[in-house]
Amino acid sequence: MFISYPNWDAAMFAYTISSHILLVTLSMGLAITITIAEFLALKKKDKYYDTLAYKLSKALVIFFAVGTASGTIMAMELFLFWPAFMKLVGEVSIGPFYVEVFSFLLEAIALPMYVYFWKDFKNRWEHWGLSLAVTVGTYLSAFTVTEINAWMNTPNGFNIKAYLLSGGTKVIDVNPLAPFLTPSTAAEELHMSGAIYYAGLSFILGYFIYKYLKTKNMDEKMIDRRAINIASVFLIFDIIYQGITGSNELTTLLAIEPIKYSAMELDLYPVTYGAPEHIFGILINHHLAYYVNLPLAQSLLAYPFTFGHGAIPGLVPLTTYHGVTNYSVWPPSIIHDTLDLMVGFGVLMGFYWLYVVIQYFRKKDPLSDKKTLIAGIFFAAMGIFTMEDGWYTAEVGRVPFIIKSAFPGGIVLDGKAYYGTMTIAQAASHSPVVFPIGIAIIFFYLIAFPLTFYYAGKVMRVSKTEEDLKIGEDDIKMEEERKNRKTNPAKAGMR
Repeated sequence: MFISYPNWDAAMFAYTISSHILLVTLSMGLAITITIAEFLALKKKDKYYDTLAYKLSKALVIFFAVGTASGTIMAMELFLFWPAFMKLVGEVSIGPFYVEVFSFLLEAIALPMYVYFWKDFKNRWEHWGLSLAVTVGTYLSAFTVTEINAWMNTPNGFNIKAYLLSGGTKVIDVNPLAPFLTPSTAAEELHMSGAIYYAGLSFILGYFIYKYLKTKNMDEKMIDRRAINIASVFLIFDIIYQGITGSNELTTLLAIEPIKYSAMELDLYPVTYGAPEHIFGILINHHLAYYVNLPLAQSLLAYPFTFGHGAIPGLVPLTTYHGVTNYSVWPPSIIHDTLDLMVGFGVLMGFYWLYVVIQYFRKKDPLSDKKTLIAGIFFAAMGIFTMEDGWYTAEVGRVPFIIKSAFPGGIVLDGKAYYGTMTIAQAASHSPVVFPIGIAIIFFYLIAFPLTFYYAGKVMRVSKTEEDLKIGEDDIKMEEERKNRKTNPAKAGMR
């Protein structure tokens, strides 16, 4: 093959996780939308919200099934493509994987009961409780995977100095609980959870806006409008949350991963005040080119409470030892451009939702305006892309290491500088079998993905809206009768 084993392994896993994360985001988005919709149905006695939850639950079953198959492929890939990495994970950081399995079991038990025993629950709040269990299960699965990612960025739980000095053969002083909370865990979990939900609800928003504009059936429009309302309110709050947690994530990187931060900001030399924000740009022969400067902006964003006074690191001194700069440990400069795209798109989406909120308070009902709805489809697609772009930025920012250094800026041991714990080349498999299996995985996703989305949409349309609304009416009536029996036991007995 014309590509090296490490590059093939990295490219294949990037392709797989980029595909799999779409299933994860949509499953999480569907789960929380179902939970909110059924809650509102019971509180407001609204059959349309109940019908929305009923329809979405059918789609969630399909995405859960395909997501399970995709997750199995990813688990196989981890052992096939990254044997050395998984060996170290198995000795030190396997705990989060076990929690992920239990989260999957919670979802696997609660979801079939929620969907297939829908009409058998006399207490509708107990039925709603199952949707809550599904939502928790989907969230915890993503939460624990992010814990592993945080451990890869700031590893702990074993004697890293001894491991480095032994050439990666000595794993001692293992603390299996430490990987659950690393220096970067909190910042990553806060930001990534919001990003995944934003992408998932963007999927739902875009789909239901399209349906709303296309359908002529007024009952369907009522259902679609409720889905649009749920997604819109959630995304308005989430975009604010993302701005706060994203800023916190960069501040955390500044303190604990200065090399990655410097690469993201294209900072070559440190400053204590006045660092500009570089808008786009690339490195040519390790020098900045084709960028736009915003004077002082980076310092102000990093240190707003000291009016820009604070240390901003630089790549050159961080990777220079005994007068020699090790350019090979610099992350690819493309992550700066992907970061700018992520931030720029986040700002644009923020302005869109600000416009929606302003129009709402002006009593203009923006989500009834066709142009606003069409723009909503565009910004929904942008939200999905931005999540993928952010994940790419975070992962490529770790290159050339699969496990970064536990020490900010690296560490010197016995006269040698270490900027990471394990490189991609050290972790990668060199078995020829990775090529045919990788090609098979490419075709799996190319076939499975379009079919999954097609059949999920078809399943939601297969039942007649009138029949689904009748189920919604029965659910609300049943809950009302239960409440009446509880508050008026004597009259219930007379009946």
